[in-house]
Amino acid sequence: MKRILSVSLSLALIALFVGSLVGCGQEIKAENEKLKAENAALKADSDKAKNEIQTLKGELQKAAEKDATISTLTAEIETLKKELEGLKAKAAPAKKAPAKAAPKKK
Repeated sequence: MKRILSVSLSLALIALFVGSLVGCGQEIKAENEKLKAENAALKADSDKAKNEIQTLKGELQKAAEKDATISTLTAEIETLKKELEGLKAKAAPAKKAPAKAAPKKK
């Protein structure tokens, strides 16, 4: 009798264990599908972020090129201003020098 009871309890525990595994299996499958969907969404977000990064890198490079052009042009402007000042300085004494009077015709 003890043996029958022991076998019955063992079978009952095995049945409960298998039943719980089957139930958990469905939960695991559902969670797995949910995680797959989240993974796909995260991959899409990652791809979108990579595209944004590439776009921003391009814009940053264009801005750097514009800054370099501005620096170059600013240096050219300063050089031309100095050259203009030099030309003005050379022209100023010529203007200040008295003009020779033309001989009068009789």
